[in-house]
Amino acid sequence: MTFMTDEVSEKSPIKQIKKRVWIKASAEVVYKALTESKELVRWFCDRASCDAREGGELSAHWKTGKSSQKGRAVFTHLIPGESMELLWIDDGQGAHTKSSAHTLSYEIKSKSGMTELVMIDTGDSPSDEETFAFLDQGWNSVLLELKDYCERRERSAKLRSHSKSSSKPAAPK
Repeated sequence: MTFMTDEVSEKSPIKQIKKRVWIKASAEVVYKALTESKELVRWFCDRASCDAREGGELSAHWKTGKSSQKGRAVFTHLIPGESMELLWIDDGQGAHTKSSAHTLSYEIKSKSGMTELVMIDTGDSPSDEETFAFLDQGWNSVLLELKDYCERRERSAKLRSHSKSSSKPAAPK
């Protein structure tokens, strides 16, 4: 079963990476994993703050050995549980100017007891194809982390719910 498909747009100077992943978890679990600080640190980064509202900011920090990296984005569109768009104002490579833009959007849809997540990363073209291929493959890893995390979270919630309902004493007859 294929969990992810890639679509790469070669339009210059803007390039787009589109990924689709099917997650065995509710749209609510997926949305929370993308927008809540305490969820983001469980699968995406080492530290996060997130104000999930249009105009709100997402800040993420990653540790890599002795160094660290920080990224910041602003929510430009948000429909809870359905879609969101983030404009990265600093992706760890330095603040973007008005002439450069890096946008990340997500569409979240419940289908057949699963959630379909479509991620589109649009931005200025990397300087070379090797860097672009590295970014494209990096999204595979990031989205598989998200998928694994959401599916574990959904399974544990179902187990907790099942154990609570089975531990209740039976009603007297």
